[in-house]
Amino acid sequence: PRKEHKERAQPSSRKHLGLLEKKKDYIERARDYQKKIGHINSLKKKTLDRNPDEFYFGMLKSKTKDGIHQAEIKDGRDSLSHAEISLMKDQDLTYLGMKQTVDSRKAERLQKDLHLLLDKPINKHKIFVENEKDVKNFDPVEHFDTVPRMANRAYNRPRKSTLEDDEHANGGVIVGPANTKQAKKILRQREKAYYELAQRLERSDKLKRIIEHKEVEKNVMGKGKKRKVKEGSNGIPAVYKWKRERAR
Repeated sequence: PRKEHKERAQPSSRKHLGLLEKKKDYIERARDYQKKIGHINSLKKKTLDRNPDEFYFGMLKSKTKDGIHQAEIKDGRDSLSHAEISLMKDQDLTYLGMKQTVDSRKAERLQKDLHLLLDKPINKHKIFVENEKDVKNFDPVEHFDTVPRMANRAYNRPRKSTLEDDEHANGGVIVGPANTKQAKKILRQREKAYYELAQRLERSDKLKRIIEHKEVEKNVMGKGKKRKVKEGSNGIPAVYKWKRERAR
């Protein structure tokens, strides 16, 4: 086995100086320092090579405040009216609602096609009997009318009559995967379907949260006096309360 090398700790007399710097810490700090020095030298070179008579239109949209350069960025929001912004939010909600519906319906179809095979099933099958004697003598194989190897299944548990019909229909052979390769292929397809189902459900839940936030934003933009009752947390939007106005 490879020998484990323990790093030296900071001596107790120097603990007030913090952790003992290792070589990897020095390399990271030195690279960061050299990067900053290189950036400063590059800016100095640009300053020395700059033409004092140079002009470009970006100068009209920038200014210097307290020695700090500030650029005015216009993304077009100032030119949009309140009604236009409200319309855009309506379109966003319509698109998000459509995508959320698509994912939800696809997830429902996948759930119908798949059996959720869990080590610990979330559902329980209760069977009621007449007395305690029947409880002690209860046999799931006899009760479910199936073979012993399928008695513990919570899914795909055919009756003996169904198995016998399939066996007679196929010349005394119960049809299953032809070989190990085919069985592995079926397993991969099932795992892929489960992964897609999990992704669809997760995305549908995220879209639902986004729609809730968008609806709150749209309602806040509307008319009427309002106040915030509760701050948003854990993905849940903030709660507002509107002042009740008398209908005229």
